[in-house]
Amino acid sequence: MNDLLKETRVPQTMSFGADLDIKKILVAVDLSPHSEKTAAYAAEFATRFGASLTLVHVSSPKDATDVPGSADSRFGDPVIAPQEELENLARKVRKTYPSCSAYLFVGDPAEKIVQLAQTLNADLILTGNHHQRFLGQLLGLDQPSRIVHHAPCPVLVYHNGN
Repeated sequence: MNDLLKETRVPQTMSFGADLDIKKILVAVDLSPHSEKTAAYAAEFATRFGASLTLVHVSSPKDATDVPGSADSRFGDPVIAPQEELENLARKVRKTYPSCSAYLFVGDPAEKIVQLAQTLNADLILTGNHHQRFLGQLLGLDQPSRIVHHAPCPVLVYHNGN
């Protein structure tokens, strides 16, 4: 995680207006390899403001539904696997930034993220830029733009340069 923090530096000097007060940052992650860099960037960003971090992952209802009649344990519990991945990511973040919690939801990602931001009174939502190509938009996978349109607070879309 420390190496990732070195790779994802936030600018060292930030000049803001007196009314900018970021104390709660909601970090939307999809548990892809990009999520670790997004979380590291968010931790670095939160350090600048002394803000708390809340990681959130939203699984689709389709992914969290067992196939009827399927008792094959090789496939595991569809909700347990993301929960473990999310907790592992949260543990990595807490090694360098202890003020971090994590939530897992099932449903529409943009809707659940916006709802959680409202519930927590988040000051900022930080998300990665996943599925921004035409096909992703066509299939409804362009979550950052959907979040931006409905969020109760500013949204920062992190792009790691890949």
